[in-house]
Amino acid sequence: MKSYLSLIPISAKVRKRQNRMTLLCIIISVLLVTMIFSMADMAIRMEKMRVIEEHGNWHIMLKEPSEQLTEQITQRTDVAAFSRYDGLNFDLSEDYTIHEKSCVVVGADEAILTEIYNNLTEGHYPEKSDEILLSNRAKEQLSLNIGDTVTLCTPAGDFNYTISGFGGDVTISTNADVVGALLNWDAFQSLARAEGSKLQPVCFVRFDENVNVRKVIAELRQTYGLSDDTLSENTALMGLTGFSSDSYVMGMYLVAAILFALVLAAGVFMIAGSLNSRTAERTQFFGMLRCIGASRVQIMHIVRLEALYWCKTAVPIGVGIGIVGTWILCGLLRFCAGSEFVQIPLFGISLVGIFSGVVVGVLTVLLSSISPARRAAGVSPVAAVTGNLSETGNISRPIKRSFLKIETTLGIHHAISSPKNLFLMTGSFALSIIMILSFSVLVQWVQMALNPLKPWAPDVFYSSPDNLCEIEKSFAAEVESLPYVKRVFGRMYQSLPAEYEGKSGQIDLISYENQQFQWAEEDLVAGNIEAVSESNGVLTVFDKSNSLQVGDTIQLEQTELTVAGVLKDSPFDTSDQPTVICSEKTFEEITGEDDYAILDVQLSKDATAQDVKELYTLADGKYHFYDRLEQNKDTQNTYYMFCLFVYGFLAVITLITIIHTVNSISMSVSARTKQYGAMRAVGMDSLQIKKMITTEAATYTALGLFAGCGLGLPLHYFLYSQMITNYWGTAWQVPFASIGGILILLVFTALLAPLAPAKRICNMAVSETINEL
Repeated sequence: MKSYLSLIPISAKVRKRQNRMTLLCIIISVLLVTMIFSMADMAIRMEKMRVIEEHGNWHIMLKEPSEQLTEQITQRTDVAAFSRYDGLNFDLSEDYTIHEKSCVVVGADEAILTEIYNNLTEGHYPEKSDEILLSNRAKEQLSLNIGDTVTLCTPAGDFNYTISGFGGDVTISTNADVVGALLNWDAFQSLARAEGSKLQPVCFVRFDENVNVRKVIAELRQTYGLSDDTLSENTALMGLTGFSSDSYVMGMYLVAAILFALVLAAGVFMIAGSLNSRTAERTQFFGMLRCIGASRVQIMHIVRLEALYWCKTAVPIGVGIGIVGTWILCGLLRFCAGSEFVQIPLFGISLVGIFSGVVVGVLTVLLSSISPARRAAGVSPVAAVTGNLSETGNISRPIKRSFLKIETTLGIHHAISSPKNLFLMTGSFALSIIMILSFSVLVQWVQMALNPLKPWAPDVFYSSPDNLCEIEKSFAAEVESLPYVKRVFGRMYQSLPAEYEGKSGQIDLISYENQQFQWAEEDLVAGNIEAVSESNGVLTVFDKSNSLQVGDTIQLEQTELTVAGVLKDSPFDTSDQPTVICSEKTFEEITGEDDYAILDVQLSKDATAQDVKELYTLADGKYHFYDRLEQNKDTQNTYYMFCLFVYGFLAVITLITIIHTVNSISMSVSARTKQYGAMRAVGMDSLQIKKMITTEAATYTALGLFAGCGLGLPLHYFLYSQMITNYWGTAWQVPFASIGGILILLVFTALLAPLAPAKRICNMAVSETINEL
């Protein structure tokens, strides 16, 4: 043996069984970090492809820019692609048709199909003035091919074009029963002039990947005096690349950083607790090394290098399991969740995940070994003679019994006598509680974000072409009579001029029937729904543009409405004008309309695609038909998979907490073997020994519960506010269900942890425990 450090591999072989828990803690810590970062990397890759496909591969959109401004910005060297874009008949209010099908006509540059969007299915961009590119839906519905001639009928006349290709439906909603058409920019401008339409063009701009997009946007704003009204950002794409300035996205960055810090802290506490317990168990070993000449610095080196020695085995195993676990999770998402996960890489290797796992694993071990190394170095040579001296201080007087039994008093004393061990054990419990409370917010966030999870989510629905109350109630009754239809409910709609909060504007007035009012009760944050259902007042929906409160009034031309309730959520998209909900009777009294503008249909579980087709046929061209059945199923699967991941992660953390607690109590008992032997020698029986160890575990549990709830509830409130309240307006409530689950878990752990070590001590002979080294 050349140095004391040569004892490290020898000790590892001799104490292989005792080292298993420490190795397991390091492996779990590394694989968790590897999987978290790898899954985040895969999710970002997938989401970036999805965002580009749905929202386009652009960073900023210039609204109604002048030709001079467009030329100046698009000629910059850091601009990778751009396209002008505008359209006619977006609201389908005018008579634009192709083969008697309602049509939306847009104009754009070639980049819109190849670089801003990837929407060219076949053929080529309509370069000539008499060429047109149609949506894929037109090819299917009208049986058209490239080279065919079509006539575009407009209010100003008929125009003949030759089909140059087919592409994605970027012009309209993919659910609408209409045709999309695209012309080149010059041909579109000529058509707009012939129609006498005022253009409101936009210009999409994508910057080079190697530039700081945030810095470039700030420069453009300052140089050209651009405001939020004239320049908007692709928030989804910017958020994924880390350049978003949106306050909500920035808040989500902070949430992600906090959750990662919790995972890292859990790893530190878990490994540090294991190392600290092992150090206490080996007090005599370090004392003997001091007796034969080892210095304090050498003892510290031994402890630290021993921890790194474990990394040689644990880190590669943790990284390997983390990669395989990532593949399994990606496979589950790709094949078991919704269609939005079909783009997730199946066998991707994340260098970010591997690097994070290795660095965090080694860093965690080094941080965790600091305290145990100092503790080991503080052992005097006298410890080698006197035996296990697990506590740093000496007790100058006996422990007073007070009103508690002696075994209970000793159990509490053992728990609090070592401040470092108490901090590590309590911190481990507290961190587990904090993580459970924090990650539970993610599940609530998903429930709020995924509308198809709501009870009012329709599987299919009909809408009036002009957003008017034109869907007759007899048609609703006909749909409801079908055997595969579970429920039908309609809404009347009208946009009305109104005065509210001291200003003039528009409101969206919408009617509810009894079933919808019952669903709305779950989203009520203030007021009384029953009064509204009885035609006494109205409801309003909270969002960033609507601050109406209970008791506020809305003045219409002929009547005044009083806000009787505020909802946190609704089936409607937010807009710049308040959403006001009333009963059907109130709506009819105000507008005189008694037919629906929207008719929602929920289907039974055994509904088929043929049933959906039959419902489409019923519309007979009078109403727009939208099919959400498959999308709803995909979203449900996504939600279940997300819950599986979150709760699975929490289950792993919980399991780690239980294993770590059992192991720590076991090592604590092993470190006090002589003390328990002495107690049994002077008359303490096995039952008292078990109670003493149980009390020690219960002390850690109780202190961890108070610390975890004391820190976890404010953090839960902060995360809830950032993720939910700031966006949906839902007020935070104390998570009693989560706290109850945590309490059950802690009681179970406190009862389980002492069983094995207490049984081991009680089965040993008194003489054996006194002489045990």
